[in-house]
Amino acid sequence: MKKKMILQRLWYLLCWIALMQLGFVSTYASEVVRKNYKIGIAPSHITTSPNSLLKNTSEWALVAKQIDFYKYYGVQLTGLSQFTSIDPQMLVAFAKKEKISLGCEFGDFHLSKNMTERVLQSAFKQLDLVFHNGGTVDSLHLDGPIRRMLKGVHGHPHALSLGEISSLLVKFWKKIKLRYPNIRIGLVTNLPNWDYTKELHGWNGHYTDRSGLTYLHALEEVHSALLEAGQKIAFLEIDYPYNYYREVRTRQGDAVLNNAAKLSHIENWCLNNGIQFHLVVNAEPRKAGGKGFYDLTCEYVQRLHQDKIYPDSFIFQSWYKQPDEHLPETKKYTFMNTARDAIHSVHQLYPK
Repeated sequence: MKKKMILQRLWYLLCWIALMQLGFVSTYASEVVRKNYKIGIAPSHITTSPNSLLKNTSEWALVAKQIDFYKYYGVQLTGLSQFTSIDPQMLVAFAKKEKISLGCEFGDFHLSKNMTERVLQSAFKQLDLVFHNGGTVDSLHLDGPIRRMLKGVHGHPHALSLGEISSLLVKFWKKIKLRYPNIRIGLVTNLPNWDYTKELHGWNGHYTDRSGLTYLHALEEVHSALLEAGQKIAFLEIDYPYNYYREVRTRQGDAVLNNAAKLSHIENWCLNNGIQFHLVVNAEPRKAGGKGFYDLTCEYVQRLHQDKIYPDSFIFQSWYKQPDEHLPETKKYTFMNTARDAIHSVHQLYPK
């Protein structure tokens, strides 16, 4: 009888593990682990310059006191006219004064000859100005390196296979770590455009349609290549605007979406591999402008809690033209007003 009970319990355990791997259930041990979540912000790089908010936090004092890191777009240090610029001295002074970590979002993986060297030089340009002004960039957020270079997604003559991308990223990781030993490097992915697995579809899913690869397959190959080379993904950052997260069917209407199961699987994959799970919490404003951004971002926080999703970092970020004002946090529908109220909801729903 005792042997039978042991075998029965073992069977239940194996079933539970199998369901976890498929993303249908979650181990809420992660709820305990993630009590010490972090909060970051990243105002849009195509509206107004963030220099005024970096110079003086008086108009966003409440948000400033509650964030752990500020993520800037690396292109804001390149002088390109289509992006708002950041004064690197001001950025460094702000981070030191407020005791806030800095992250840099880097996406310059455009296809060309001598890809590795060109990408590295571009990254150095977007990081060095902070370090040369006495600052530190704690994290480097690589925006979509797989899909930006992948054969099938692109018909470009210099497009790469997944194996070639993995090799390039290993070289990139090593060179960056050699220059900035303490920097943490992670991947950012636009999840609606991928099928995560064959069962967990994306709203668009066209990166998978064109390449034949699911995101989990691509992620695991890059992860394995980095581990083999003694390197590690520090975090996986999911870009999943609420407009897409709340969808229940694919764009073509040919499959059901289970976005909560998808994020739960990602959360557990990260937990099992010692990788932090970052989630960008935002929404496309579309025709509703700043109000749409505010309403949907705040609703997103509520929905994440309802779906029992527990990120290591909540990142309130915009890359949109609306809201077109960053400040003040007390003015309805500015970026900081959205950040203030959404952060308040996080603290209410996810007490530390």
